[in-house]
Amino acid sequence: MNLQVTDLSKSFYRSPVFKSFSLQVESGEKIGLSGPNGSGKTTLLKMISGIMSVDSGEIKIGENNVSPDDTAARKNLYYLGHSVGLYPGLTGQENLAFISGLYGNPETNISAVLTKVGLDFNQNKLVKFYSQGMLQRLKLATVLILDPDILLLDEPLAGLDTEGIQLFESLFNEWKTGGKTMLIVSHDRHWLSSKTDRIIELN
Repeated sequence: MNLQVTDLSKSFYRSPVFKSFSLQVESGEKIGLSGPNGSGKTTLLKMISGIMSVDSGEIKIGENNVSPDDTAARKNLYYLGHSVGLYPGLTGQENLAFISGLYGNPETNISAVLTKVGLDFNQNKLVKFYSQGMLQRLKLATVLILDPDILLLDEPLAGLDTEGIQLFESLFNEWKTGGKTMLIVSHDRHWLSSKTDRIIELN
């Protein structure tokens, strides 16, 4: 599924982060976003996902123009980042069950998904007691549950140990083979260049 951003503008306290920014991502394309801290990498992903509002401009997912509160149009899109809506008072299994039901996938084999991401022995543990690496694995499980066409990956290796990174690499190859469209933020430019079709520099 393709993604188009046209004339996007965003300011914080009258200081512009984006001014008439445009981006075209073709279906199945993997785009890296690079730049110094404060250049707007995470802000861009959050605006596309609807987590953050835009000041002006247009976001088009597939053939649909989407407004910030249009959650239905964003069902084919998922933001994996620092502030994903996991519920700390629920277990890992309960979080996935809730998300699965919310997005209309109640028949998903949640136990199998948790096993795939290495959380089978922690699925009944409250998420508030998860380590950062476990939280990242649970976010990866959410991607598997929702199976979106477009992935917005914000520092996807953050918090992962060696086994976790290997897990991500395996899932990434599955997503790549499956033709998913991806926007990826990473501070590691070498890694980013090895995973993407092209890199966009934000200043």
